[in-house]
Amino acid sequence: MDDKLNVISLNRKAWNNVAEKYNDAKYNSLNPLVEYFCAEVPENGSILDLGSGSGLPFAELFVKKGFNYLGVDISPQMIKIAQNNVPSANFKELSMTDLNFENEFEGVFSSYAMLLLTPQLFKDVAKRIINALKKDGLFYLSLNEPRVKGKDLDEDVICEIMGATMYSRAYTEEEVLNIFSPLGLKCLKIYREVQNSEEFGVEHMIVFVFRKIE
Repeated sequence: MDDKLNVISLNRKAWNNVAEKYNDAKYNSLNPLVEYFCAEVPENGSILDLGSGSGLPFAELFVKKGFNYLGVDISPQMIKIAQNNVPSANFKELSMTDLNFENEFEGVFSSYAMLLLTPQLFKDVAKRIINALKKDGLFYLSLNEPRVKGKDLDEDVICEIMGATMYSRAYTEEEVLNIFSPLGLKCLKIYREVQNSEEFGVEHMIVFVFRKIE
């Protein structure tokens, strides 16, 4: 079995197992780049949400703002919960590694989902995101930065979250910009915040908003 199948299968099983716990988790307040993203996407624009999870808080937010929303997730259990939480939103069971959209969305949104990808899968999904975006479209990306500078980021990538074993990797600002900038995305904003929760512990969040310029 190749690395893609290993990682995707591991994470699908993990998120199926923790779906109910995740649905019960408390959410941190939304960072300011969420609102910035919403303000920059055209009114009634189409948004693709990668790793839509329980549908809360983001699917609910985007639907209330009148966007044409599609959330995708690898976990069928998460999809069921999301459909119950936000029945007016559209959800589809789909891995972001299998995205196959062409110039369909004014916005692509990914909150903590792409840290579940190996570097090679990350690069592949980046290209799929570019293809899915219309020209001038917005891409929101939040990840975790490494807690310790200089550490090998590919060590300790198999971890336990909410009692489930999964793959999760931190990414540096330099790594992210080096992947997306050559693909025709311009970085508009970067935001950092340290978050702490019972479910995920201390996280060094980094958020990017890009615009497709090519």
